Amino acid sequence: MSTTILRMPGRAGGAPVTSLVLALAAVLVGLLLGPAAPQAQAATDVRLLQRDLAGLSYAPLSAVDGVYGSQTTASVRHFQSDNGLDVDGDAGPATMSALTAKVKQVQSKAGTSADGDYGSGTLGAVKSYQSAHGLDADGIAGPLTMGAMNIDRITSSGTGASSDTKLLQRNLVGLGYLAAGGVDGVYGPATKDAVLSFQSDNALDVDGIAGPQTDAALTAKVKQVQSKAGTPADGDYGTATLGAVKSYQSAHGLDADGIAGPRTMAAMGIARELGGGNPGGGSGGSGGTPSVPPLSGSARDKIVQAARSQLGVHEWGNNCNPYGPCEAWCALFASWTWRQAGVNFSTAFSGDFYYYGRDHGTLHSGLSNPQPGDAIVFGSGPQNTSTSVHVGIIEKANADGTVDTIEGNSDDQVMRRHFSPAARGAYAIVSPAGA
Repeated sequence: MSTTILRMPGRAGGAPVTSLVLALAAVLVGLLLGPAAPQAQAATDVRLLQRDLAGLSYAPLSAVDGVYGSQTTASVRHFQSDNGLDVDGDAGPATMSALTAKVKQVQSKAGTSADGDYGSGTLGAVKSYQSAHGLDADGIAGPLTMGAMNIDRITSSGTGASSDTKLLQRNLVGLGYLAAGGVDGVYGPATKDAVLSFQSDNALDVDGIAGPQTDAALTAKVKQVQSKAGTPADGDYGTATLGAVKSYQSAHGLDADGIAGPRTMAAMGIARELGGGNPGGGSGGSGGTPSVPPLSGSARDKIVQAARSQLGVHEWGNNCNPYGPCEAWCALFASWTWRQAGVNFSTAFSGDFYYYGRDHGTLHSGLSNPQPGDAIVFGSGPQNTSTSVHVGIIEKANADGTVDTIEGNSDDQVMRRHFSPAARGAYAIVSPAGA
């Protein structure tokens, strides 16, 4: 029986029909099954990859199944995005190296063997670390745990669109959104966080990108400060502006650091936040105003009772809460509890509790003698939102030196914490005046 040969243009020979049919069948099977899985599917231990992703909260523990499917690909892409890697979902050498290094950092902080495998031993060690630091003890090194460990979760270089990153950073430093040492010309995580905070305060799209609208709003705010300080309003918070603001601060009884933080801008009559809402007055949106039962006893008793009555209250939308505008709201909640006891104090900035204590003589020496109803403030100091990062209300001071607190904006809700103040990074304890 003869075999029919199909000849293709430009080729010297031909291929039997049977061979062509087999080739077409192979193509069809490939189309039906979809594209080949990423390179990591051929790795000797996909489960190791999945354990590490789950341990760093990029995937649920249930995803550790040894199959490099769509969920693992999505988790890899998320990790790559956070770490300045090519976002292709392929756990190649660069991604695996970065992931292993991050896991080893967590293991070192948790006091366990840094072998790069987030197995049961690491889960247990991280649980112990979390318990000792007043965190939810689930063994997963998510954003809060990595923050407590002082590990950068996001190490991407960012994609800010500002034509002059150093100018952007000078302005963010000058307005108290970025630490003084942050002017390095690199659009890193600290700069991105500062941009996010500024955008949130100024009713801009909160994306961490210093695009035209953000640059324009930031420049306008700097010019307002410069005008009030009596220096040329050129929109660059350089040394001349620092000096002029220092002079203004000295003349108005403020800390003369040259930074136009919340207190200085308030003294200048400049609105720092344009997001709407009134501290303590409710957001006007879904969620309503706080419901408070009748309070009794001393001022300290009333503060604690008010705080307890809010346990479980969750934020909604983008940081929207019943204690003030849609923004980071730990200080809004803490000052709201004080007002329920008749303390005339309202703020959205945790560092203002330090200044309140200093001005009213209620700032504790170090972290000594915590009492129910006191505010406990976290970070390295009250200078700006980069150095003063959180505040809570002390519910109980324990004989072993630990405290129980009730904190707003803690995992997006009002919740209890138990910890040693020094171990968790507190820098001040402040009592309400007259308590």
